[in-house]
Amino acid sequence: MITFKILLFSILKEKVGQDTIELKVASSLTGEQLLDKLSSDYDSIHSFRSVIRLAVNESYVHESIELTNGDEVALITPVSGG
Repeated sequence: MITFKILLFSILKEKVGQDTIELKVASSLTGEQLLDKLSSDYDSIHSFRSVIRLAVNESYVHESIELTNGDEVALITPVSGG
């Protein structure tokens, strides 16, 4: 079993109702596959799918990244402010 810790911030944290998701899967995933899985499991993540950026182990990455067991994946949504 491969386990990922998914960190949620801002609007995703509010909409999902928690700040972390522990995801266990049978085989490795790419960032894109992870986002697709989370989008199908959580309507609120699906709503923001097109604007989410990934950070893995505190570094921004492209969705094509191969994730490995124990990776910490942050879902980053656009922010605004002044």
